[in-house]
Amino acid sequence: MLPSEQILHFVMCNFNDNCTIPRNVDINEIIVENDEILERIEDDPPDEGQMANFTEICYPAEQNSVSGSPFEYHLQRYFYPILVIFGILGNSLNLTVLLNRSMRSRANSFLAVLAFADIIFLFLLLPNILINYSFFMNSYSFRSMYFYLKVHILATANWCASIAHWCVIAVSFDRLFGIRNPLYARATWKWWKLPMVIFSIGIICGVFTFYQHFEFHCLIKDFCSGKQIFSKCKAVTGPTWFGNRTNPYSEQYRNLISTCKMVNIFGMIVTPIILLVILNFLLLWSLRKRQKHLSMGKDLNEDGRHNDSHMQKTEHRVTLTVCFIVTMYTLTNLPSALVHVSVSEPASYYDLTIFTSTLVICGKASNFILFCLGSKHFRLRLLKLTQRKINRKIESLAGSLINNTTTVPLSTAKLSVSSSSGAASRRVSMPPPKRGSEMPRGKRAQSAVEAIYPLLKSKS
Repeated sequence: MLPSEQILHFVMCNFNDNCTIPRNVDINEIIVENDEILERIEDDPPDEGQMANFTEICYPAEQNSVSGSPFEYHLQRYFYPILVIFGILGNSLNLTVLLNRSMRSRANSFLAVLAFADIIFLFLLLPNILINYSFFMNSYSFRSMYFYLKVHILATANWCASIAHWCVIAVSFDRLFGIRNPLYARATWKWWKLPMVIFSIGIICGVFTFYQHFEFHCLIKDFCSGKQIFSKCKAVTGPTWFGNRTNPYSEQYRNLISTCKMVNIFGMIVTPIILLVILNFLLLWSLRKRQKHLSMGKDLNEDGRHNDSHMQKTEHRVTLTVCFIVTMYTLTNLPSALVHVSVSEPASYYDLTIFTSTLVICGKASNFILFCLGSKHFRLRLLKLTQRKINRKIESLAGSLINNTTTVPLSTAKLSVSSSSGAASRRVSMPPPKRGSEMPRGKRAQSAVEAIYPLLKSKS
């Protein structure tokens, strides 16, 4: 609650001059107690001419920050931009390799969806990053857009994170079945199975996280004659509401949101982490058995089984890369899952929550490093694609330069021919071809410019 003398300071000021909030007052208290302030001044209104509209209040620039703590502010201002740019570029390179025709497979398709979901997740972090810079922090239009969309941005980001979780699980299952059953690794699915699995993952994750679009109610208020805007959000499941009033949402609605939240924690956070730990253990154990099998069967290459051994080694390398990804994904997501499950009031451990969320972002940005470190084939394919694109760019630039240099003398040749005398034009005119005559094989017919240009050179 705000002291009564501070409330009077807000409402009793010169009507012509904007009121200024003291620096030691939290702007969120003003937002949530707007109605209560108006109720108080109705009982004992001040003199006319001294009372200003509540929307005339202005606030210092220091209270414009939306960060919950200095730790979050410094992370989002200095560390997150580098992380997001690196993650978007790295996952984009992953997509260029994984979507290449020679790299298409079930595992690579799931990894491509994983990279695409991580790119969208990282893009959705940009509004939270930009609002920590003064240009966007003090922009009314950007703050208004951010306050109205931040709940939906958060829900969409969690949807993409859930898709990424289950794509990692899908590729882990695929690798585990492939390394235990070589026939499964070589078999191909029907054309509709893989799109159906990916589409099902997206729909199910969207259903589990859809409640987050309605989990919070944000109160948005204009100040300083519509030049400044602030917002404060509360969970709809809370016992109290703004200004210590009763929660306006029905008990059934709050119970529904609470149930959806528990289902989401269990289905999209706890279960994926448990499955990833188990699958990673099984993959590492299978890799150890495969390594022994490969070391014992080295002599089989001399017996005409070189292709089978090469296929097994390839499967071994692919599975090892998947193990790297699953291990990193588990290490970066497990602390966040533990915080969500064990901490009942995240606001009490705000910096801890921010730290675990930063680990999740680091995991999404590190996929490119894992691919490069864990797969030699990925590195070679990336180098080949890069060289091919560079060569095409150089060829196109060289071709454009050659065309520019050749078109200039040809154009001058046309001008000189058009301005020459009739006798000269008769000298260079070509006789009509005889019927039945054909050009020799391997030669093409000369254009008029190609026929005229050598004669002009000889004449000069």
